[in-house]
Amino acid sequence: RPPRSTLFPYTTLFRSFSVSNFMSFGYRTDEKEQIIPEEFHLYAGRTEQFKDRVINFDGRKILKFSSLYGANASGKTNLIRAIDCGRKIILSTIEGIDFNDKYCRSKKTNKDLPTLFEYEFTIKEKCFAYGFTVNLNKHCIISEWLYELKGEREHTIFERLVEQEQYYFDEELFENSDNIQQFHYFMKDANRINTSLFLYEINRRKLDEKDYGIFTEIYNWFRYKLTVIYPETKIGSSYFWFGSDNTRLVKVLDYLDTGITGYEMKNLNENAFKEYFSDDSLAEKLLKGPERENKHKMKRIVNFGETLFELDYGENGPDKIAKLMFQHGEDEASYEYGEESDGTQRLIELLDVILNDDDERVFIIDELDRSLHPQMTIKFVETFLKFSEHRNTQLIITTHESNLMDLKILRRDEIWLAERDSDNTTSLYTLDKFKIRYDKVVSRDYLSGRYGAVPIFKDFDYVWGRDGDWKD
Repeated sequence: RPPRSTLFPYTTLFRSFSVSNFMSFGYRTDEKEQIIPEEFHLYAGRTEQFKDRVINFDGRKILKFSSLYGANASGKTNLIRAIDCGRKIILSTIEGIDFNDKYCRSKKTNKDLPTLFEYEFTIKEKCFAYGFTVNLNKHCIISEWLYELKGEREHTIFERLVEQEQYYFDEELFENSDNIQQFHYFMKDANRINTSLFLYEINRRKLDEKDYGIFTEIYNWFRYKLTVIYPETKIGSSYFWFGSDNTRLVKVLDYLDTGITGYEMKNLNENAFKEYFSDDSLAEKLLKGPERENKHKMKRIVNFGETLFELDYGENGPDKIAKLMFQHGEDEASYEYGEESDGTQRLIELLDVILNDDDERVFIIDELDRSLHPQMTIKFVETFLKFSEHRNTQLIITTHESNLMDLKILRRDEIWLAERDSDNTTSLYTLDKFKIRYDKVVSRDYLSGRYGAVPIFKDFDYVWGRDGDWKD
């Protein structure tokens, strides 16, 4: 990722995300046929707890953390997928993304209706709402908009309707009058391409003039600042923390009770490196390294089998090859990455969430508790909240870990619930809507179904019969 000091010397915050007609998120409209999307946000409520976790921005209070609970198949992961799907369309085109059947299939008519994605976020001292509608089945863009939000008011930067070839933009954005006519051309050209967004097309041109800077900043917010992590995601940037002697890293691993008390990068020669691969061509390809301009030096992390390799490339191949080895207290042996427990590997993959030196990132983790002990999940969240006290890093998670649902750990507005409705669509709401005392045992009431968003099981006799035989 780019150095913060050169590209991002400003505050970036995730405020909200809205979605309609995507997977379990249904399609609704008001009396004026305007889409009513489902909204997830990080706006602080009236809770007085943990005020230090709230960021004040332009009259709104923004949270640094949010957790989403719900039964299996309630739609938690679908929210993460929606955020990620919109991001992928922004950064590339809709052509190469296999989401054509991801409209909400609870109603057959939704196949031909628009899917909406909208993000609210801040850059520098400004807040923006950027969104678009697409037809996922036909792989085409329908509309796109960008607004600057000023308190309760919104200022249109641009809007466009692709099929009607209509568009509008604020000409006062441009200091150079020649760029106004050029922007008209860009808009008309974009409306002839219904598979990519204008934000993508304008950044593909790599314009470096000041007048176009806002579009670059917004595109880079999605590219560099918004990170979506699934249970199977390998976060390569986390591995780079092991590239040198890092005392803080060892302390964090020890604090999280992984049993790791030290590590080393054990040097290998090329022949020893090749022995790990049954396919010589793969080893040779890795030794050759990726194509680079001017053969500048670079570092690469390779996770193969049970071993984590670090390759430092010079002009003519790797100058250094090493593998990561861990020590455990008085144990005289050293252990490879793949020999650690699944939970320890998961923690290592998530280290960048806690340790990253860029304090303006948004991490979204699906199933944080996957492979983690319940207490480890709680400790990870507490560690993040502690490390983020003096940073603007934000973390959004989905989880089943009810022990984390504790008002001594989290604010009411940091706890969201996903409920599967009778029509198989998802509704989202925050625990802040319930009038709960701070001394309440929230996890117990949640599991008893008081707040909804828990599985409802049939009675055993209803399914199996009193003698345990399956009913016809």
